[in-house]
Amino acid sequence: MNVGEGGPSGTRGVRAGFTGLDLVEVDRFRRALERHPGLEVRVFTPAEITYCRGKGDPILSLAARFAAKEAVGKLMGRGVISWQEIEVAGGRPPEVNLRGKTASAAASLGIGGIQVSLSHVDSLAGACVVAVARRAKGDVMGQFVEDPGTCGCGCDSDAGHEACTVLTSFHPLEERPAVFTPAQVRELDRAAIEDIGIPGSVLMERAALGVSTLVLARYGGLHTLIVCGRGNNGGDGLTAARQLHLAGQPVACIVAAAGPEDLTPDARLNFKAAEKIGVNLRLGTVPDYLWDETELLVDCLLGTGAKGELKGQPAEWARRMNEAADRGTPVIAVDIPSGVDGTTGSIAADTVAADITVTFHAAKSGLVCPPGVEAAGEIVVWDIGLPAFLEPEPDLRVVAPRDVRIPGRRVDDHKYRAGFVAVVAGSRAYPGAAWLTSRAAARAGAGYVRLVMSAGAAAGVRDRLVEVVLQEAGSGDYLDDPIAALAAVNDERIGALVVGPGLGRDPATFATVRRLVMETKAPAVLDADGLMAFAASADRLRARPGLVLTPHVGELAALLGEPVSELAASSLGAARRAAEVTGQVVLLKGSATVIAAPSGETRVVVQAPPQLASAGTGDVLSGVIGAFLAKGMGPLEAACAGAWVHAEAGLIGAETDPQGVLAGDLADLIPVVIADRIYERRPSWRS
Repeated sequence: MNVGEGGPSGTRGVRAGFTGLDLVEVDRFRRALERHPGLEVRVFTPAEITYCRGKGDPILSLAARFAAKEAVGKLMGRGVISWQEIEVAGGRPPEVNLRGKTASAAASLGIGGIQVSLSHVDSLAGACVVAVARRAKGDVMGQFVEDPGTCGCGCDSDAGHEACTVLTSFHPLEERPAVFTPAQVRELDRAAIEDIGIPGSVLMERAALGVSTLVLARYGGLHTLIVCGRGNNGGDGLTAARQLHLAGQPVACIVAAAGPEDLTPDARLNFKAAEKIGVNLRLGTVPDYLWDETELLVDCLLGTGAKGELKGQPAEWARRMNEAADRGTPVIAVDIPSGVDGTTGSIAADTVAADITVTFHAAKSGLVCPPGVEAAGEIVVWDIGLPAFLEPEPDLRVVAPRDVRIPGRRVDDHKYRAGFVAVVAGSRAYPGAAWLTSRAAARAGAGYVRLVMSAGAAAGVRDRLVEVVLQEAGSGDYLDDPIAALAAVNDERIGALVVGPGLGRDPATFATVRRLVMETKAPAVLDADGLMAFAASADRLRARPGLVLTPHVGELAALLGEPVSELAASSLGAARRAAEVTGQVVLLKGSATVIAAPSGETRVVVQAPPQLASAGTGDVLSGVIGAFLAKGMGPLEAACAGAWVHAEAGLIGAETDPQGVLAGDLADLIPVVIADRIYERRPSWRS
């Protein structure tokens, strides 16, 4: 999609609030490009680079385009998905071209194009972007207005729609970070129906409207097969089938029931309505051609209340959906993919793997935590009219950009006060882990990083260290001298420790680690081999406050002395159990990162790309968290911020390294992500 810079009539079709503004300091931008030679090709397309290099000062034009990309991310309410999917083409006027997931996300919001205005002076570059709405076919609620002269709600359009509230819209998780269990949402439904008086059929109609809007916005005109179960999730599908049929979408609907009498009351009501208007409905047996010829599948088999393995016809139909998906047919899951446990995140054998899940009111716990999140694809939240004042305390929260606030440098800071991190890591076999952890701590803003290694291990990194100070502890190939190690970290200026990456698993190393952890007081990150030193004795860590534990599921299994398979079945349950046993903040790495505190407070970072699954990226994460701890952030806050920054850097790296981001490159991207999340602090003598 693309649209040029608009004139006086350029506001036509713009939804109220769909604007984005951003300013860039040119000198700061210029220094960033100089420090990171690969940044230009990561952020800008070849066409943008070619155009800007033809200008008198290319940096000014690039900075304005960088501002435009940031502004587009703000406009869409979710940040930049992919820098290169937003292209600001040259010419008069300039055009914004969206591609890939960014274009799909814009379409789901009803954005038909984006107008841009670029400007710059020697010190500052800026951009203003405005969305131009398109009416999706069958957009019966008029979510996006075609004419600024009327929005259909009776508001004073000359006032710019400030008083107009849009009641039907999609939200990314960062806009709706509160996550509830299915039981909590069922209670919300009950209260809305019984206490407030909103009919259940109205809530079902609103839910189905979200499904229909998404189908028409992203997959308009495709032959659609809606696969329904017997419950209210199937009722959502039946209602959406009616809406889509009336909107002209080619649609068929199959129901895993012998007859309408097997359905819940609201689902039965909507089955009959769909039948009366001529929707192609099938009960029970389904001809193969429907599976073979469909161009879009909508999974409404099982809702958030389902648990355990799929059986009978639902199991068969889930397999058929996955087979069609393997052939390239897109799949939309309604509320939750069939087979995912909405409470724990565990998955059944034939769980439907969706491309996108539209979930109602709020995300469910099992939808955002592994392995359930792996079946969800992109997750969007659709309002169905449940009153927010009825909400209980969320079960957990998604870490959003506004949650990540990183302390900046104070005017009177010196290198130690800015954050002194001691990294105890590495061995002769794994010197790279120590280098990556130390580099990441420095890149994350630590003012001073001391790397503590044995002399035999230090030989592998000595020539690579510039900003990091090396201190040898012991003479062997691995850390086996607890007296020397303790002496190396016996410095009251140290703000945080990072212990474990690449240390190896020699019994003498484990003994040294145990003393180092238990006999120091500074906040600390315990990772990798540092965690293994406490295998099957996790409860010992309760006596040492201020830790962040960063295991993957294998390390957590060793720490707790439990089978990997049991922990992998629910990362949410595993992280919470580990936090309770150890009395520490536990960050469980995986396809989504679950962070649990001993109090039960839980956060999840959902946007990390699979390209982070490469050697050393976990060491980078440990270094980042260590730097944040050294700056005075609490363990839970530092873990959440570290995981979010790490994931965002991974997204940037994945744009140019789709087969896997190298850990060293990842560390160099950390400052790019942090730059917009820093807050200024007053002098230390005023703190």
